[in-house]
Amino acid sequence: NLTSICIEQEREALLQLRQGLSDPYRLLSSWKGEDCCKWKGVTCDRVYGHVIELQLIPHTIRDKNGGIVSPMAQNFSMFGELNSSLLNLRCLTYLDLSGIYFEHGRIPKFLGLMKQLRYLDLSLGNLHGTVPQQLGNLTELQVLDLHDDDGDLVIDDTQWVSHLRSLNYLDIIHLQSLDLSRNRLGGPIPNDIFRNMTSLQHLDLSLNSLNSSILTWFDKFPGLVHLQYLDLSYNFLKGTIANVISHNMTSLQHLNLSWNSLESSIPTWFDKFTSLVDVNLEENHFLSIEGGLFSFLKSKKDLKSLRLGSNLIGDDISTSQGISSGFIDNNLVRLTLDSNFLRGSLPNWLVHFTLLRILWLSYNFFSGPIPEIIGALPNLVTVDLSGNELNGTIPSSFGQLRALQGLCLYNNHLSGAIPDSLGELSQLSVLHLFGNSLGGAISETHFSNLSRLQYLDISNNDNLTFKAEHSWIPPFQLKIIRMDSCKIGSTFPQWMRTQVEVDDISLFNASISGALPKWLGNMTFNHFNLSFNQITGPLPNISSHCDILDLSYNLIFGPLPAHIGEIYVDTLYLNDNFFNGTIPSSLCDMSKLSDLNLGYNELSGSIPNCWCDLSKLYDLNLGGNELSGSIPDCWKGFRLSHLTLSFNKLSEVIPSSIGSLYQLSTLHLNGNRLNGELPLALSNCTSLIILDLGENNFSGSIPTWFNESFFLLKIMRLRENSFTGSIPPQLCSLSGLQILDMAVNNFTGTIPRCLGHISGMKNFNQDIPSHLGWNREPAVEIIKGRYNAYTKENLSHLNWNREHVVEIMKGRYDEYTKTVLQLVVNLDLSSNNLIGPIPKELTLLTGMHGLNLSHNLLFGDIPIGIGDIKSLESLDLANNHLSGTIPKGISVLTFLSHLNLSHNNFTGQIPKGNQIQTLDDPSIYAGNPLLCGDLLRRKCPSAEAPQALNTSHSEDTHEETKLKLLFYLVIMLGFATGFWSFFGVLHFKKDWRCAYFSFVDQAIVKACVVTAMKVAKLKRLRQPSST
Repeated sequence: NLTSICIEQEREALLQLRQGLSDPYRLLSSWKGEDCCKWKGVTCDRVYGHVIELQLIPHTIRDKNGGIVSPMAQNFSMFGELNSSLLNLRCLTYLDLSGIYFEHGRIPKFLGLMKQLRYLDLSLGNLHGTVPQQLGNLTELQVLDLHDDDGDLVIDDTQWVSHLRSLNYLDIIHLQSLDLSRNRLGGPIPNDIFRNMTSLQHLDLSLNSLNSSILTWFDKFPGLVHLQYLDLSYNFLKGTIANVISHNMTSLQHLNLSWNSLESSIPTWFDKFTSLVDVNLEENHFLSIEGGLFSFLKSKKDLKSLRLGSNLIGDDISTSQGISSGFIDNNLVRLTLDSNFLRGSLPNWLVHFTLLRILWLSYNFFSGPIPEIIGALPNLVTVDLSGNELNGTIPSSFGQLRALQGLCLYNNHLSGAIPDSLGELSQLSVLHLFGNSLGGAISETHFSNLSRLQYLDISNNDNLTFKAEHSWIPPFQLKIIRMDSCKIGSTFPQWMRTQVEVDDISLFNASISGALPKWLGNMTFNHFNLSFNQITGPLPNISSHCDILDLSYNLIFGPLPAHIGEIYVDTLYLNDNFFNGTIPSSLCDMSKLSDLNLGYNELSGSIPNCWCDLSKLYDLNLGGNELSGSIPDCWKGFRLSHLTLSFNKLSEVIPSSIGSLYQLSTLHLNGNRLNGELPLALSNCTSLIILDLGENNFSGSIPTWFNESFFLLKIMRLRENSFTGSIPPQLCSLSGLQILDMAVNNFTGTIPRCLGHISGMKNFNQDIPSHLGWNREPAVEIIKGRYNAYTKENLSHLNWNREHVVEIMKGRYDEYTKTVLQLVVNLDLSSNNLIGPIPKELTLLTGMHGLNLSHNLLFGDIPIGIGDIKSLESLDLANNHLSGTIPKGISVLTFLSHLNLSHNNFTGQIPKGNQIQTLDDPSIYAGNPLLCGDLLRRKCPSAEAPQALNTSHSEDTHEETKLKLLFYLVIMLGFATGFWSFFGVLHFKKDWRCAYFSFVDQAIVKACVVTAMKVAKLKRLRQPSST
């Protein structure tokens, strides 16, 4: 009903604003005509016609049926650039821009020039970036709304807020709740704006960047005595609790200091906070609770929840001072002490907390049995005692906890049978007994009343047998079934056919044999693991949608079926079976595939070129088959991190496109027929940590760019190829190397002395990159005279991707697994044409386990400091030309279990010592005719009574010095005798002297004449012929 006409300048400003905005829902469709005061969302002053209020998106509108809807809820919004023409609305006091997606998501700085504003709403605009400090100029502002569910605003300096002196939202004495969470507050919080908050009850400063100076800010508040809720979680608080909590906060009911770096102990003065209801101190560095946990709980009768998980508390909480018959039960409902260092037995005083519903004591060091009194806590809903050292049987009293929904006892030392009473827990939905020593049989009786069970894990209880009738129909519908390493019968369980809601099935090593049932093809699950069983027959139809499918280590045979491409799978493990035939091209249709392992089957033919379309592959293993032909040259665009094509019959050269695999961490091409020189394109694989090119036909020299490109390399195997040239000293720059194997090649020259400075072979670094996944990386190494496969794996769980490697030991073949890759340090340069002495610098590699320099042309002595390599387990220097005595330092190598010094020129007595005397095979020293000792049944000349072992090298040094002096003396005597024999005759025989010098003159003249003739002839040949 406005009668005034808006001012033309302001009308133009509004039109310019509209031009910069996209209005897909035509909320500004009324913005036309001369009178802007009649436009929707525009309010004008009745007297002067100035625009004083502007709301672009209405809070409610009517739909087609007349109903009221919210544009925000219907995703009605505008987006675009906010035009600075708003500055022409000089009388505007109310500006509502909520729901508008600003271009680039930034709050325009020019809004700080609209000093007449009293209301500014920028909410729900998906804003991010830093709030401009210019908003501090809006001194008349009373309401500022920046809330947003999806935005990511940053307030890096809150001083500008103190300038908003008219802001009612913050600067009012009756303010009870203040939420400044998720703002990345890091600097000092302004005192002026908050000092009068005497009624403040709720303060949330979580998810910021505050430090422990927060206490100095709290001291400015006179009204902290009324504070009931304080949340400082997810900040950077350090020091003790006293650094962040004031003694005056005695009205606190809810305190959250979790996810900080607070340390020391939880103080006794905390007992004054008797009104506390909820305390969360998780994820800090607390070491203890002063006065003990029981005293802490006893003093807080209203406390309902105490969370102390993920700290460093190492108390023994089994003791409790002050328990008496007059103890009054408190209201504790939740107690979480998980992931600490608590020790002792489980406390019996827990029986006093009869209202307890949640009890988490997992991942501590509790020992002893689980007390039967746990059944006296009838309200328990969740019990987690996993990851401790508990032993004994599972108490039957658990059956009395009729409200129990979750029972987690995994990773302990529990034994005996699973009590039948667990079958009475009608509310139970999670039963997690993984990783114990439970035995006996678990039958239908245990599940008779578990109609709500959804999660069942009884894995890794090797003596546990699951017995169920073929016709059994369970009362539950499981979502997760895990029975790894349990005996569940000779065939696939028929009762699982009824589990139509199952999402995860793991029956690893469950003694299942025979063919898989056809009805599995009708089930849908995300994770299906049947590895390490005796499943036979061809590959059946499996669920078309499955994230992880693992049928590895079985007896499945026949060709890979053509329908395999119809499986929409992310991870597929079919390795270690008996699949044969060629790889079907339909496998290339698995566009989702990121992890594929077909290793160790009997697949033949070439690798299909259509695999170039599987660009999402992250891990590819085709090793241990009969694949032939060349490696496809189409790796551009792949994000492969692990590539294994080892032990096949692949030939030709490494394709240049492999150089496009910039994320490649491990490359296994060993055991093929690849040839040629190493391509320059390989230098682009700068993320390589394992490079295994052994057992091929590669030739040429080692490229000098190795050190520049492979600076992350830890394992390099080039053994059994045809590489030539010298060992480049640039390899010494690969400081992280722990295995360097260049054996059985044609390398010449000397061993670089700088190899002794490779730090990875000195003090081996345990910080293995987490992205590598060492537990799935095999490396074949010859150490102790045999082949070994080194992998990292938890010995309590079999590794799905481990490789089987045949070792040659003492003339027989054995298969070895379960060794630890990241602990092996080995240097093998054997079977080459290396010459010169063994560099003494190699003795600096104190972390070495294996050193093999055999079958070369090395000469000189064994370095005296060989005894400094304390970790050495295998030393092979056979078939060289080494000489001198065997250093006594070898006898102090307490881990030495393999030694071969045969076929050299060693002299003197074999050293004696506790460890070396266990190596009693005479062939160790064969082919050294000047060696003597009891083991060779050859007495040493002028043998003396054995003396105590002297680990110093003084005796060896003395003998070596005498031998060198004798050697140089003989050389000097020989030279002097020859010199004076010749020149003495010339001095005393004048006619001989004249004849000798005449002969020399004639020879010089003849040489000059011949040289002149040759030069003249060469000049004639170079002159151009005349025509």
